[in-house]
Amino acid sequence: MSSQIDYKMVFGLDVPKTTAQINTDLKKVQRQLSDVKIPGRLDSSLEHADKTLKNTERSMRSIDQLGASFQSQMTQAAQSISKWLSLNTAVTYFISQTQNAVKELRQVDTLLTQIGASNNGLSRSDLARIGDNAFAAAGTYGQKASDYLTGVQEALRAGYDNAEAISELSLAAQTAGGMTSALARQMILTTDRAYHMNGSVTELTKALDGMNEISNQNTVTMTDLSEGIAAVGAVADSFGVSIGQTTAALGTMTAAAGGSAPDTADAFRSILFYIRQICDEDAGIDAAGLSAYEAACESLNVRLGETKSGILSLRDPMTVLGELADAYRRLDENDIRRNALLDAVGGGSTASQLDALLSGWDTYESMLTQYENGAGSMAREAELATDSWEGSLNRLSNTWTATLGNIADSDAVATAVNGLNSLLSVVERITDVLGSAGTIGLGAGLFAFVKNFA
Repeated sequence: MSSQIDYKMVFGLDVPKTTAQINTDLKKVQRQLSDVKIPGRLDSSLEHADKTLKNTERSMRSIDQLGASFQSQMTQAAQSISKWLSLNTAVTYFISQTQNAVKELRQVDTLLTQIGASNNGLSRSDLARIGDNAFAAAGTYGQKASDYLTGVQEALRAGYDNAEAISELSLAAQTAGGMTSALARQMILTTDRAYHMNGSVTELTKALDGMNEISNQNTVTMTDLSEGIAAVGAVADSFGVSIGQTTAALGTMTAAAGGSAPDTADAFRSILFYIRQICDEDAGIDAAGLSAYEAACESLNVRLGETKSGILSLRDPMTVLGELADAYRRLDENDIRRNALLDAVGGGSTASQLDALLSGWDTYESMLTQYENGAGSMAREAELATDSWEGSLNRLSNTWTATLGNIADSDAVATAVNGLNSLLSVVERITDVLGSAGTIGLGAGLFAFVKNFA
């Protein structure tokens, strides 16, 4: 048996309660515990719970006021989760998250200590600000504060002056693209270095937004695109191929021909080498192969080079591929010129990927447009993700952890927090034996306590 929770009733009071009122609430919970009729084997647990409440009450007397922000923070975080949680589930969640909050605070403290130790330029106030920002930034994307701080730590190690902004961008990529933290950080770092963005969050956000938009509208993932960019981005940039063009080309080949991201990136690199007439022993590209490819292109009236002011130079790779695509798609599948072009790149995977790119040039152009129009894509995706079950739980967890962190700033308050955590451990053991009916009854008392606690 379960019932839906009115979170406004549970968390939403107009003003925070004073210490005296909190003590009154604690006594109410004590009385309810004493009224619960349970088997004798739980007497010791109830006695423990009663003592814990009394210790918590004494500690609470040293707290002047718990802070006005608790109400608004908890209400906002709980709104998106209320549609999923029954009273039973919420009680269980409240118990576990209060316990987990203590662990999370310790991890946050450890990360801040490590960040401070390895970055002498950060003052205590800098570290305090970073710690405060961790909960808000992580909550925006439905992630953990410790995830944000790990991102800050890694960005600082990579030499970024704007490590906090880089970490927040990583959280956005993880949430929107369903990526691991390690892959998101690698994507940002390799994209930044390959295309010389100098840590510009504006440029990096545009790139990631474009990738995310392509991923949303096609059968290709952010992971595919980011791994491909990491493998071929630097080469493509050196040949004048923009990140948007590279992303669209990789996306087109992946969607049409399949294959792993590294294999697709290797094929695109080889295609660029053939167009730029560069030998590559590792890829099996030699002078004879380059000549055969140039001849195959000329048979389709596409030239690799052009003369300007008496100087012969190689043409832009994507312009060459666009002209090849126009000519290639007009040919019959059995046309010898078509086969000559594919044979010139050595056949195999590279030929399959070249065929996918040229045959799907309309898809390439569509993806390129999606990339250019992707502004805000990650933010919209992240908003949906943070309202999901997992994202909402993380937001609520962040809020609860941050609230405990805000009040846990003295020995007395730390004792109160530890006492509450100990009490919840006892309650958890009691509810395991009482079953769902007991959980609801005791849960109602706990939530009455939380209501007044706010």
